[in-house]
Amino acid sequence: MAKTSIDIQAEKDAQANLKEARLKQSIKKHNIRAALKNERKNRPDKSLFGIDYKGSTEKSKSLVKELRKSKKSKKFISKTQDILDERGATGVKRKFLPDKSPSLVATVQKKKLEQKLPSTEGSFRGGGRAIRGLGKAFMKGGKV
Repeated sequence: MAKTSIDIQAEKDAQANLKEARLKQSIKKHNIRAALKNERKNRPDKSLFGIDYKGSTEKSKSLVKELRKSKKSKKFISKTQDILDERGATGVKRKFLPDKSPSLVATVQKKKLEQKLPSTEGSFRGGGRAIRGLGKAFMKGGKV
C-alpha cells in the first residue's frame, strides 16, 4: 500500500501535534515542580528534624497529584509517538512485518485533511462565467 500525499501530510501533522503536546507537558511539569519547591520553602512550620515531606500540606498534596498526572500524560504521548513511528498513517509496518492498523492520531489528521479538500462532485459542470467568456472582468463588476 503506497503512501499518498495525504498520508504523508497527515503523518507530519500528527508528528507536529505530538511534539507540541510533549512541549506543553514539559512546561507544565516544570511549573508544577517550581510551585512545589516554592511551597516547601515558604511553609511556616518545619517538620521534625528539618525533614520536609512532599505531601504534608493540602497544597503540596495537590501539586504532587498534578505532577503524577503530568508524568502519566508524558508517558502516554511517548507511547503514541512510538506507535506513530512504527505504523504511520497507512498502517504498513516499516520493518517488513505484517500490516497493522494505522496510528489513531494519523488517522484523525488524515480525515481532517480529506475534509479540507474540495469536492470533485459537480466540479465539471459548465459555469456561467466560463460560457460567456467574460473572465475576471465579470467578477470585478463590469467593464469588459
